[in-house]
Amino acid sequence: MKATIWNEHEKKLVVSSLVQFLYYKKVLSYQESSTLLKKIRNNKAEKMLDSIYENKSFKKEALINRRYRKYWLIDTAWRMKMRREVVFLMELACFVAAFFASKLGERSDIGLIYINTNMSDTLSILTSIYSDVNCFNVDHNFDATIPANMLVPVILGFETNLEIMRKNEVPYFAVNLLHKVSEVKRKMSMVYSNYVKVVKGKNSAKYFSYSYEKSIIRRFLDNADQFSLEEWRKICLNSLNSLLKDFEKAFGELRLNGDILNQNLPSTLSSSISWFLGRKGLEETVEVIARVPITQEDFDGSPQMYG
Repeated sequence: MKATIWNEHEKKLVVSSLVQFLYYKKVLSYQESSTLLKKIRNNKAEKMLDSIYENKSFKKEALINRRYRKYWLIDTAWRMKMRREVVFLMELACFVAAFFASKLGERSDIGLIYINTNMSDTLSILTSIYSDVNCFNVDHNFDATIPANMLVPVILGFETNLEIMRKNEVPYFAVNLLHKVSEVKRKMSMVYSNYVKVVKGKNSAKYFSYSYEKSIIRRFLDNADQFSLEEWRKICLNSLNSLLKDFEKAFGELRLNGDILNQNLPSTLSSSISWFLGRKGLEETVEVIARVPITQEDFDGSPQMYG
């Protein structure tokens, strides 16, 4: 298993989010949070997390138990990386869906209708995967103290130990993910073979193999305890990463034609594409948090939300 579970970038985003959260709680001033964010960019994330927890006033507001701190950092960074992979997948799938919907507008035949049905199913499965990746996180509807536009803490699930309590569910989350990815690959292999016939007039290359997913699921059914938590995380990222690579190789060229998304598409597809691309905007907001506080001080010194 060659994939890394996360990289330093994701872990720094997690610790930066904690700084943003402490600023929102008015534990940190604007200047203090800016200084800490700069230190995070120049130092290891785990070292900075330890230094934050050494401050008693910080520790009182950041309720992740010391015993689980490292697990929380790793788990959140892992989920963040998975979510980013899924968002990239959704964006590419939108281009493919729009391409075939436009072709269906030009001519109607059973083959194209079948392809469009597969694309609709694919978008639906990707939505489900996105929801699964986020399922351990706090919804602001359940915490009235966090405003709806406080994007980062909502995404990362601060003030909860639910993720830690549910770590035994990770293998089942992973198997469910592998099953859904294999379904996407199965559908997209059929879509791609038709795509090359429509666009290039030749037989397709062999993308979207789901033998990896099938072998892992088979091994899990034989022995549910054979993979460690770290291995399950690698397995999930391997699966998503292979799907993303296949999408890029098979359909990456469609992204060069930005007009595809602006064509006269069915209203349901247009609405879906708007929602999917909105998830990409959310990821871009997360990237900003390592640079500047997500609130800015008003003239009276009270924090004002933006985002």
